[in-house]
Amino acid sequence: MDEVLLREISQEYLIPFFSGARLEDKPEQSSPWDGTVAFRGPISIAFKVAKRDNYRLVLTRSQPFAQATGTTVPEISVVQAFVDVIAPMAEALATPLKQDLLSTFARRIVAKAMSSADERESTILSGIDKLARWSGRQYEGSPISASIGFRHRPQDVNAPTLDEISTHDFSAVLSNGHDTLLEFDFSGRFISHNALPTGGNIPPYCPFRQAAIAEWTANDEHRRRVALCLNRGGEILVFRDRQMLFSRRSGRWSFLTHEPVITQMGTPQDKSVRRAVYETCLDASFARTGACIGVVSSNHMASLPRIVVNEDDRVHMGKSVKAKSVAKMVGTLKFQQLDRRLRQELVAIDGATVLSHEGDLLAVGAILRIPGGSTSGGRLAAAKALSSLGLGIKVSQDGGITGYRPAPNEPALQIM
Repeated sequence: MDEVLLREISQEYLIPFFSGARLEDKPEQSSPWDGTVAFRGPISIAFKVAKRDNYRLVLTRSQPFAQATGTTVPEISVVQAFVDVIAPMAEALATPLKQDLLSTFARRIVAKAMSSADERESTILSGIDKLARWSGRQYEGSPISASIGFRHRPQDVNAPTLDEISTHDFSAVLSNGHDTLLEFDFSGRFISHNALPTGGNIPPYCPFRQAAIAEWTANDEHRRRVALCLNRGGEILVFRDRQMLFSRRSGRWSFLTHEPVITQMGTPQDKSVRRAVYETCLDASFARTGACIGVVSSNHMASLPRIVVNEDDRVHMGKSVKAKSVAKMVGTLKFQQLDRRLRQELVAIDGATVLSHEGDLLAVGAILRIPGGSTSGGRLAAAKALSSLGLGIKVSQDGGITGYRPAPNEPALQIM
């Protein structure tokens, strides 16, 4: 395939899957014996469309790509799905049919990455398309929120199909997108309506509101389940192996690899604190509340008063109603020990939430001292200021998550 064309399509349809990623300016040389997709290092994946191509483009980013472990989908599988989707249409893409072929390209990559030999790509694709159509509709004046699950439980050929059910308006209100879903087999035949249990195990790598749906995707006798969810914000969330792997918001698909991001955070050393912060960022992102979270390294604790302007924002020191109320709520519990719902509500308070490296809640709704001359938005400037103490994270109200560590000033992590 022509390098210029592949680079153009990759820039438009592959790069958006991986926050913070880019294509290297120069390709690497390749021979017919090289794989179409391969790791070039922990932060680089090389790819081409055909074995005969004498080059491979290189996808890179600052945070490492996940290695293939267990059943989780690593980034390299998404790149492979991109290549597998584009290969059969490579010649046609050099014709006037290009834009028609690419118009629904991204959702085919998602379906292929989520399927295997006995999980029909076409069935998952059909489910994505149904939710995408519902995302632009309302039922009785309200946005539609719904969820569809696929599992290995073959049904009788006379069972209603997803295509048949979804043509009727009633199907849009038979699941709520939080803790009920419509189950289908991987041929798209209807199994049942499932009201999911709540309050049990809460998977860490999903928004809290969809925890029951994520838990439903736990392996079914070593066979995978896939769930698709449409929330009231018109976003589509895709789950497998008890975690959210893809999301579509504002028409753009993103791929989420959770463990590498938690590792990339670096601060604090206690992984349970990093995991709690990451979970809360996901919750704030999909609740659309926004957030600004800082974690103070052990060697920067003395510098906290330099950043936090008002002592009354300090949880166990302030005399304000806010400080005393929050102190009573959390008691002696650390951030990672708090209920996820409370954590999300605390970070939704206007201002910054600041934690110690051990998870102690230091400040909530804090007004920060921002360096003079800052031209960025309030949350972004606050996150950068907090990064001088260890780690600063901004969750924007449109859902993007960006984290900063001490210099350089480039993001240490970006999600969606």
